[in-house]
Amino acid sequence: MLHVFVKPSSNYITGDVQYYLSWVQSGQPDSAVLPEYPLPVVWFLKALHWSAGDSYFLPAFATTMLLLDALLAVAMWLDGHRAGALWWIVLVPFLGPIMWNRFDMVPAVCMGLAALWYRRHPAACGVMIALGAAVKLWPALLILPMISRHKAAIRRLIAFAVTGIALALASLLAGGWSRLVSPLTWQSGRGLQVESVLATIPMYQHFKNPAGGYKVEMSKYNAFEVFGSGVSAWQSISTILMALAVALAVGLALVSWRRDGLDHRSTVLADLVIIGALIVANKTLSPQYFVWWAAPAAMILDRVSGEQTSEEPPHPNPWVRTWCWVVALLLLLTAFLTQQLYPLNYAGIIGLPPGRTSTILLVGRNVMTIVTFAVCVVALVASLRMHRPAQPTSAPSAPRHAILKER
Repeated sequence: MLHVFVKPSSNYITGDVQYYLSWVQSGQPDSAVLPEYPLPVVWFLKALHWSAGDSYFLPAFATTMLLLDALLAVAMWLDGHRAGALWWIVLVPFLGPIMWNRFDMVPAVCMGLAALWYRRHPAACGVMIALGAAVKLWPALLILPMISRHKAAIRRLIAFAVTGIALALASLLAGGWSRLVSPLTWQSGRGLQVESVLATIPMYQHFKNPAGGYKVEMSKYNAFEVFGSGVSAWQSISTILMALAVALAVGLALVSWRRDGLDHRSTVLADLVIIGALIVANKTLSPQYFVWWAAPAAMILDRVSGEQTSEEPPHPNPWVRTWCWVVALLLLLTAFLTQQLYPLNYAGIIGLPPGRTSTILLVGRNVMTIVTFAVCVVALVASLRMHRPAQPTSAPSAPRHAILKER
């Protein structure tokens, strides 16, 4: 991690943190700061700036993200998710120092803890999803596969709603309606980011013919975007795919409702499918988005709550666990390709002429993203076909690894 961080190409990594710092130094009211993000992000960054000052803001930011990273690993380990914890630790150097230099670690850890606490602590699970949605709006969709008529699901939904409404009201009172919805309006106005899956073909055509109809420039949205003939069509496709991704989330909610709830593993897999659909469909894609996928994915590598206890028969479909490990391995490969692309070979993407190695990495990473999403779908279908009923909420007195050791 340090070896990568000190490379000249890694200057890109701290760019966003310096951008955050410039905003909190501006002296503007909270309602005018970082309009592309929900207002709780501004409060978090200003609190960090107040405690660390200008000189230590960057290391304080990275240390905070590292501590959140460690928090998730320790929580998994103590709960008996030993394989998941070790896989998460391995993932960090695969994706690289960007994990500690973007606040996407916050919603990722919230989603990881929500997946961990789905059965044992349903109210805490709902709170985590709401906190994740307060930082990045998309996690709100992850509550949908958790809907059912169980008392635990109702507690989860109430905790999610109360926390989310409280944060939304606080944001509304502090910044007004326009500031509350500014992240949505900002996102809708953005163009086709160079790393997005839907930009793969335009970027490849740009590589084949640098003097052709495409160009790569920094847009007013502080991101490198591809411009040229046909880009508007890809943006329209993104809009359609995003609508389908939301419809998919709603469909999974209906499946959960009809089955009176999904079991723990199927629920986490459903959330992974939703995250993958959003990443593939989005017209924007940044390297740190893959940590969103990784945190819940770590939870499916071990036995989960309500599965293979002493009262239950052996797991009826070992292929589900196999598919879960395939998802994990593909995510590791996707993370590794992402780090090779950004920051190590990013200059070849935004420069002219585009670099061959950078273009190959971009195409390969985006293909792996689609493949990983497809395997998540396969794993979910395999899990749903088992017809395993949702288990009632329970809170064993000892961690799962201790229970398994006693057996």
